[in-house]
Amino acid sequence: MPQPAYSLSIRDWDKKIGTMEVHTGLVTSLTLPTLLTQIGALRTAIDNIVIGVVAKEKQTVFDTILDDATPASAFAQRGNKWLVIYHDDTQFFDPPVNAIPNDAYLVKYRVMIPTADNALLTGNDTFLDLTAGVGLAFKTAFEAVAKSPAGGSVVVDSVEQDNVNA
Repeated sequence: MPQPAYSLSIRDWDKKIGTMEVHTGLVTSLTLPTLLTQIGALRTAIDNIVIGVVAKEKQTVFDTILDDATPASAFAQRGNKWLVIYHDDTQFFDPPVNAIPNDAYLVKYRVMIPTADNALLTGNDTFLDLTAGVGLAFKTAFEAVAKSPAGGSVVVDSVEQDNVNA
């Protein structure tokens, strides 16, 4: 069975769609209310670090068009991305027994978020500040929702502006 995932589609100035996706873990009637709250926080955090229009979101339990508007800024291009580097932070799946090790522990993963808001960068820095403001809000929201492909909790290591892989 595929790992449940949350995806967010972002529209650029040319009305093209770029999508980012993260694994979220099992969705049940018990986990759904918390997951929806966490997804709302992640969507808001991403909206605060991009200049495109957050157009659509999708989760195993929903697929909702959020907006069909075109961004106000011509700089909202899906090729201008945030490169999010994160790693699996779950060493064992059965603490405190610790008999089921996670082979993905400390493995790094990446996700791209289209239409990065480069105005959030300071000086010549290409990294988003994850210690305060919208960067910290994104890090907190991402870590609350995202799971590694193996199902472990994740930690965001960095968010860097990337228009090379456009």
